[in-house]
Amino acid sequence: MDDTNDIPEISAAWNASLLAFIVFLAVMLYVFGTAMCGGTDQLIGSIPHASMVNVR
Repeated sequence: MDDTNDIPEISAAWNASLLAFIVFLAVMLYVFGTAMCGGTDQLIGSIPHASMVNVR
């Protein structure tokens, strides 16, 4: 008898893609949150040769 309640397996490629997407969203949330709070000095401090143009 065939069981119709079987959950199809999700491939490892989908799992890796989903994990990468979640990490990307977390990084974007951090970057935009830091920029909105005015913490751009910390944000660009670790990037060599980066400069921030202040337009306020």
